[in-house]
Amino acid sequence: MANVFEQALDVGETKRLLIFGAIAEAGSIGAAARELGWSQPALSQHMTALEKDLGVTLFDRTPRGIVLTTAGQLARIRANEVAASVMGLRGDLAKAFGLGGRNVRLAGFPSFVIGPLSAALGRLEADAGTGTESPQHHSYEVAEAEPPEAMTMLEDGAIDMAFLFHHEDEEPPEIPGHVTVDLGDDHLDLLVPERWNRAGQIQHLSDVADLPWIMGCVRCRSTAERLCRQAGFEPRTRHITDNPGAIQSLVSNGLGVALLPRSARRYAQVNGIDPIAVDEAGARRVTAMIPDALSSASEVDDLLDALRAVAVTTESPDVSAGTTQSTSALADTDSSGDA
Repeated sequence: MANVFEQALDVGETKRLLIFGAIAEAGSIGAAARELGWSQPALSQHMTALEKDLGVTLFDRTPRGIVLTTAGQLARIRANEVAASVMGLRGDLAKAFGLGGRNVRLAGFPSFVIGPLSAALGRLEADAGTGTESPQHHSYEVAEAEPPEAMTMLEDGAIDMAFLFHHEDEEPPEIPGHVTVDLGDDHLDLLVPERWNRAGQIQHLSDVADLPWIMGCVRCRSTAERLCRQAGFEPRTRHITDNPGAIQSLVSNGLGVALLPRSARRYAQVNGIDPIAVDEAGARRVTAMIPDALSSASEVDDLLDALRAVAVTTESPDVSAGTTQSTSALADTDSSGDA
């Protein structure tokens, strides 16, 4: 390995190669000097030394600037590769260790983590890879937590940002000294095995009163039970899991029916399920809760922008027509301070 480094040093200083790349990009030594903030003679000296080390002429000087030789064109390719490698290293270290920006600790409920949050973070990674400056040095840590646990973690300072939900007939969560950002509606769909609804007779919660149920987390189960009681029956619970994928798998195999947020199926769908938009199920409101001190941080703004771009949910089953229709979510997002 030492021999490799010695050979690399023998064919020219890396810094001089990067300077040459800047000159080739600018089209003249003078233009590069102005862009880099160096003196023109200093750049000329570096180029003379680089050509001596490499044993070739990299460019010819003309009244209109420089003209790269064949050797110069090849050297420019290598210079760009070196520059990209150095910037890539900086970006990798920044994303892995939070260098150059805050490391934002996040907590969200499982269906949000598996769906919109993962998609939004992936979008930020893709943007950073294309050279977008804003999210390039951001670093995020994700933990799964149901809303009550996430709020406790936020109050204790264990996380910087919590993603929560509350049903439309419930009071929104509040913590003094924190800002709540509305991320839109996430509708609840009734999931039934396809073979149980081939005739399309299931259109209301009351239509599944006699069928076994698959329930989610404690809070989701409480909501489902309340909605079923409002529809006039007590649900018969057979299975309990807070894993959205497991809920879908159980439904698809004919082991029961379930209520599941639409966002949970948008990014991870299981076949063999008929999702039904029943009016009685309504929607839950998804929010982000952020300490006042971080409410205007670029890391938070970039993540919220990415979430608006991917949206909580975009499609809704149409019960009457058996097709999908577009719905709006994460649009017109606004912020309000908590009391």
